Parts: sequence; structure tokens; C-alpha cells
Amino acid sequence: MNPIEPEGAHPSEDQDVSRRSAIGGFVIGGAAILAASRLESIAAQETAPVTGECVATAPTAEEGIGFAPLLVGGITRDMPDGPVDVHLSRFTLEPGASVPSVPQPYSTLIYVETGELTCPDNPGKLMYGADGEVMYETTGKAEWHTCTPGMTWYVPAGIEDAAINEGDELMSALVIEFAPVGEGTAPTT
Repeated sequence: MNPIEPEGAHPSEDQDVSRRSAIGGFVIGGAAILAASRLESIAAQETAPVTGECVATAPTAEEGIGFAPLLVGGITRDMPDGPVDVHLSRFTLEPGASVPSVPQPYSTLIYVETGELTCPDNPGKLMYGADGEVMYETTGKAEWHTCTPGMTWYVPAGIEDAAINEGDELMSALVIEFAPVGEGTAPTT
């Protein structure tokens, strides 16, 4: 019994493509795409942002592997009971820019990558040095303190905080927030 095929199901003689020519075309097309993406990659490297533009310096590789710890230490004293939704963001301030004082909804660690981050002395915050040692614990004085690259601010949930860049270069920081997830709720995005 021969199956019945609708008209036009078979290609005409002049449209017939061999398996070998189809695979060859696929390989050539793939090579062209790969070459084009390589050229885009080279062009992107040539126009990569300069130091101070939110690009961390890559660690020196040994045997093809590089690893650089960023946050050397930062104890979160008020870590909420699990589950916890961890947010990782990059925060920048141009020279002279500022953020007004607002209560922080979650426990937060702020690791300074470039520039200077100056924040008020609201009580309960910790300033960590690049070596992970506590440099200062805020007490609520009418002072402001500046973190430079490699330093970290810890801000407990509910503490009002503000920020200003009093330096002359872009300030870039990694912000890690620890948001509690209530029962039956989905993590935020």
C-alpha cells in the first residue's frame, strides 16, 4: 500500500538539495556567524569602558583561573529568618550627585568599587575596611563618613540612609540586599 501525499509535497527537480550540500551550507553559515561574532567581540574589547566606569578589574589568572574576593567581610546582624530573597545590584553616583535620606527596607551591604561613597552617621551601621575589619560603628552623630574602593557599608533594615558622591570621579558600588520572603509569596525581581 502506497501512502497518499498531497500535491506539492515533493520538491521539483531543480529544488532538490543533497544532504551533503545542506550540511556544507550549514557549516559555512555557522562559520560566518562565528567570524562575525568574533569581530563584534574584538570591537567590544576595543571600546570597553575605561577604569572608573563601573568595570571591576579582572583578577590575575594563574593557570587559566582568576578569582578576586570583593567583599572581604561583612556581618549582617539582622539577617531575616529564611527564606531570603538576595538582591545584587550596581549603584552609581556621578560627582556631586546625592540620594536623599530614606529608610532602608532590607539589611544591606554596599561594596564600593570606584570613587567615594559618603553616608550619614545614622546609628547601627558598620563601615568595613578592605581587610574586613570594622573601621567604624555609627552612633548617630551629625557626621558623615566616606567609603573608598574596597570598603563596605552595612546598613540594617529600617535605618534611614542617604548617599552623596563628594569626589571627582564616578562612584560605583555593588549593593547586596537581603529581603525576607513571606510564606506563600514569590521572590521579587
